[in-house]
Amino acid sequence: MRNPEGIFLTDNLESLKNFNKSQYKLGIVERNALTGGDEFFNELMKKPFQVSGAVRKLFAKSDIAKLLEKTLSPDLRANEFFKQWLSDMEDVCKSFCELENIKDVAFWLGTKRGCSRYHVDNVPKRLLVTYAGRGTEWIPDMAADRTAFESGEPNEHIVKDTSALRHIRQWDVAVFRGFREGILHRTPDEALNGPSILLRLDHSSFLKKIDHSY
Repeated sequence: MRNPEGIFLTDNLESLKNFNKSQYKLGIVERNALTGGDEFFNELMKKPFQVSGAVRKLFAKSDIAKLLEKTLSPDLRANEFFKQWLSDMEDVCKSFCELENIKDVAFWLGTKRGCSRYHVDNVPKRLLVTYAGRGTEWIPDMAADRTAFESGEPNEHIVKDTSALRHIRQWDVAVFRGFREGILHRTPDEALNGPSILLRLDHSSFLKKIDHSY
C-alpha cells in the first residue's frame, strides 16, 4: 500500500512481510491501542526501567515474560492487561522474525530515550513501537537536507520544512531501513523530557554491537 509520502503503509502485521519486496525506507502498520493501557503504563512508568535480551520466535511470550519478571511488580504481572500486552509483543516479535527470516530477535524495552539528533540506524532494519508517550519523529526525504545531516549540522539545519514533520502513533509498528539511505528520525522532545515506553527490535546478530539510537 502506498501513500503520498512514499512509505509502506498497512493495517495488519501479516502484510508487513511484503515490506521486503518494496523499496520503501519506512514501513508502518497502523493499529488501534488495546483498551486499558493508560492506567497500566502510567503505573509502570513511575520508575525508569530497561530490559534487553534475545527473544526466540518459538518461545517469544515466555522469553519476554522472563525479561520483565524483575521489572514488573506482582500486581502488574497479574493485571489482565499485561497478558494482552504480552501477547501483542509476542506477535510483533514473530512478525519481525518472519520479515528478517530469523529465529530470534534482539529485544529492548524501556522508558528512557535519548537520541535528540536526526539520524539513521546502523542496522539493516529496526522495528519500533511506542506504547506510551510520544512516538518517534521522522522527516520525509523531500523535507530533509541530507547534506546538512551528513555534515553534522544541528536539527534546525536538517529540517527544510517543519510542517512536514511526522510522528509514529502510539501502538503503530514502524520498521526503518538503516544505514546511509535510511529515513531520518529522532526521539521527539516530549519523550526526551519525559517517560515513555518504547519497544525496539533488531536482527539478533546485532544483539551485542547495535547502537542505541532510537
